[in-house]
Amino acid sequence: MNRQRLIIAGGGTGGHLYPGIAVAQYLKDKDIECFFIVSDRGLERRVLTQLGYKFYEQKQTPLKGVGFGTKIRSVFRLMKEIMVCYRLVKRHDIVLMTGGFAAAAPGLIAIMKGLRLYMHEQNSVMGFTNRLFAGGCDKVFLSFPDTINVQGNTEIAGNPVREEFTKIPPVTKAGKKILVLGGSQGSRIVNNLMADSAPVLLERGYSITHQTGGALLGETEEKYRAKGLLKKEGLTLTDYIENVAEALAEADIVIARSGSGTVFEVMNAGRYAIYIPFAKAADNHQYHNAMFAEREGIAKVVTEESATVEKIIETIEDYEKNSDLYIEKLNSVKKYRSAQIIAGGMNIG
Repeated sequence: MNRQRLIIAGGGTGGHLYPGIAVAQYLKDKDIECFFIVSDRGLERRVLTQLGYKFYEQKQTPLKGVGFGTKIRSVFRLMKEIMVCYRLVKRHDIVLMTGGFAAAAPGLIAIMKGLRLYMHEQNSVMGFTNRLFAGGCDKVFLSFPDTINVQGNTEIAGNPVREEFTKIPPVTKAGKKILVLGGSQGSRIVNNLMADSAPVLLERGYSITHQTGGALLGETEEKYRAKGLLKKEGLTLTDYIENVAEALAEADIVIARSGSGTVFEVMNAGRYAIYIPFAKAADNHQYHNAMFAEREGIAKVVTEESATVEKIIETIEDYEKNSDLYIEKLNSVKKYRSAQIIAGGMNIG
């Protein structure tokens, strides 16, 4: 008898990829084969190859913000990808959509073939594409209990994080190690804000590990160099952090954007966060993601509009003064066994 196979469909960003990997990790001892259908942006290829998972890369089919000619080419490419996915997705497979354009074709094939179809919505606002598919899903797993624009048969699961994030020792007292996470692409706003804040923070004895994003490393180095800080003790600049869990284990305070994956990784790591939501995120979902953490008492939200050096220093001082309260909240906040909930909800774990 053939092993049960789960198709994990989604990609384009780590936020769509890593929850699927967390589910696959949980199922590794359950005699379930996991096959990924992802985008061709390169991140998935590097990560999945390293982890040893089989996968298929779909070519990008942009339809928004592009010219008419590009749209026409995208439509034909999408039709081709649908035909490829039709051959890849077999009649006994289960399909889990994790978001991004790479989830659409496998989701459509699952509906056409009458397969069991599931969805994980990472963000606190359900996006348009997910709303289209939600009604055809057997179950929709939500990361946030107060998700906006929800459709379908839902269950609260949290956002699955890889096992290493759940094993980080908790913080017991306030410390002075700051970790800045701009995501793989980086954030110019966050980078500039941290470079401007660094003179005060370093002078007060804080250390800063600053992940800038690959394309923004050079210009961020110039910012620090102009302030005479580039070689200063306590400052580490890097374009990419391979092992984020290890970096979180070393940190006391995290300053970051607020994609759902980041919020749940930091929460599971038990670290206090200052979130600066990306103001142009679809449906302002990063703001709503971050506000969930603030309501739980484990983070503060600083909007792009209010993000100044003074605001960052003030927020860090607030953590220092009230660290006992924040640490108590961090150690008691509900942490979902998300991969187990999702596997159980699909009746395969």
